[in-house]
Amino acid sequence: MNVLVFNVGSTTLKYALIDTRSGDKLTQGLVDRIGQVGGDAVDHLVAANLALAIHGALTFDAIGHRVVQGGTRFTSPTLVTDQSRRELAALDDLAPLHNPPARAVIDRISEQAVRVPQVMVFDTAYFSSLPPKSYRYAVPESIHIDHGVRRYGAHGTSHRFVTDEALHHLAGDRSSRRLISLHLGGGASITASIGGIALETSMGMTPLEGLVMATRCGDIDASVPLHLIRNVGMSAADVDRLLNKQSGLLGMCGEPDMRRVLERRRCGDPSATLAIDVYVHRILKYIGGYMAILGGLDAIVFTAGVGEHSAEIRELVTTPLAHLGIRIDAELNHSADRATVRELSAPGATVRTLVVATNEELAIANQVARLISNHQH
Repeated sequence: MNVLVFNVGSTTLKYALIDTRSGDKLTQGLVDRIGQVGGDAVDHLVAANLALAIHGALTFDAIGHRVVQGGTRFTSPTLVTDQSRRELAALDDLAPLHNPPARAVIDRISEQAVRVPQVMVFDTAYFSSLPPKSYRYAVPESIHIDHGVRRYGAHGTSHRFVTDEALHHLAGDRSSRRLISLHLGGGASITASIGGIALETSMGMTPLEGLVMATRCGDIDASVPLHLIRNVGMSAADVDRLLNKQSGLLGMCGEPDMRRVLERRRCGDPSATLAIDVYVHRILKYIGGYMAILGGLDAIVFTAGVGEHSAEIRELVTTPLAHLGIRIDAELNHSADRATVRELSAPGATVRTLVVATNEELAIANQVARLISNHQH
């Protein structure tokens, strides 16, 4: 089955045509800086039309849409219908930067009566298995029920894909395998799972909670926004922008790109050194906590831009964990090998360390193909 995948961001639209039989990308592209001066499209509707026009002469059997937030309503891939579109609209407030543009693209294609089924695949779906003790915040029941205040997680499509790849690589009885997956990119999150079932994850009601990221602060005292509003005179919009777009690595050393931060650290830059120290320390706190929850660990998995390509970050994260059985081989860690799954474990390590190349487009296409196949049979 050929599946055209749309991955809509707040100012971007990535697309890829995937052959799910071979896993090959037949086409791929990006409509960038949507709605910005000099951008590729004035809005996401124009961007969707551009992508469809490119594929007008190509055959595809279905369209898969990545949607960030599915709430508690959408916990598995879902066919696009009038009903599901109405229910999706109710979730805009939970992901105001990402869900509305994704929904606009879905609506536009639906209105054009494209003759293939459309399927929504949700970033939050992998975390529908979280137990209440993981997803509940200690707030009144009415706040949780009436306003949806709970942990939803994010990056679920990536975590599901790399966890499945890791379990296949590890072989044996997968049902009891305890894994910690680290999705380290511009956004960053960590997930604990047993047998491919997620038990804990670091991102919360929104993708702001958890690890230090390129421009997001991650975990912070909930009173900090109140302090900034009451005593500094910032508005809610100011605080939102500060914590999501002006913090993290950018806020600490003026640079969001991990490669540049590491270069400056190697040159002795104190602000870059501190930024990396805080970044790694936060990861270590989560790994330790998740090992306690899992009752041990079989493998740790690095993925996404930083996780896949930064040997330095992998070394900084794993070196302090030697007492927990996590040890990597320096030569393997610095290898130029770009296999989908790479093993970095040193001899004698009791916890295996893997690098798994994430492929969200393929993961979405495969979920779309399975859903449509099940409907047809």
